[in-house]
Parts: sequence; structure tokens; C-alpha cells
Amino acid sequence: MRKKSCQKKAAKGPKKVNCLAMLPQKNRLTERKDFEKVYKYGNFFCFENISLKYAKNGLDESRIGFSVGAKYFSKATERNRIKRQLRGFFKDNLKKIKKGMDIVVIVKKDKNSAEKPEKKREKMEKILQKANLIID
Repeated sequence: MRKKSCQKKAAKGPKKVNCLAMLPQKNRLTERKDFEKVYKYGNFFCFENISLKYAKNGLDESRIGFSVGAKYFSKATERNRIKRQLRGFFKDNLKKIKKGMDIVVIVKKDKNSAEKPEKKREKMEKILQKANLIID
């Protein structure tokens, strides 16, 4: 009996990991000192509940980091879902973003925090245009 159940699970195959929302390693802002540098010296733009800080990094590639605080989203699943949606947006639009920038996206909770990903994408496009970070 045990062999049959194992065979059925094996027949379905392993779950596929969704790597569509992964940014390339060279485009990830991960170091604490880099975040601090952007917070200290960067320019600031805000649109509704999404804020953006950016600064030049002196590299050939732009790097992007995300800050979704536990103060605003108490559940880790909420924070991870928001970061996954934002990473997907930036992966799709990486070629449009100016080179040589460190960008930190800060998300705060508002009454529309459960909005659809398409709405978040529209907000991100607006804020990037407002900050003049998109190459036309």
C-alpha cells in the first residue's frame, strides 16, 4: 500500500519553484551598508503608500532593494507577497531603469494594501517616471 502512494506522488512530479520573480544577483541590493548609504545620501520620492529612495552607486548596473516593515504588515506572508510582486515588476522593467543607481523601495500599509498586482505595477511606473529613473 505504501509503495502505491509514493508512486502516485512521484508521478505528479516535484513542485516547480517559481523563479520568475527573481532579480539577477548583480541587480540585488542586499548589504546593510548599501541600504544605509541610500537612506543617508539618496533622493526621496513618494506616491501614495510606496516610497522610493535612490542614489548613484558608481557601478555599471542598477541595484534594487525592498523594505516592507513588520510595523505595517505583521504577517511574514504578506511582506513576502508584496516583495515578490515588486521583484517581478523590476525584473520585467530592468532594461528601462537607468544604469548605476541603487534603489530602495519602501512600502507602507494603507487602506488599499490588498490591491491587485496590476495596480502596484501602475504605481511603480508612475513613481519611477516621477523620479526620472526610467529611460525613454
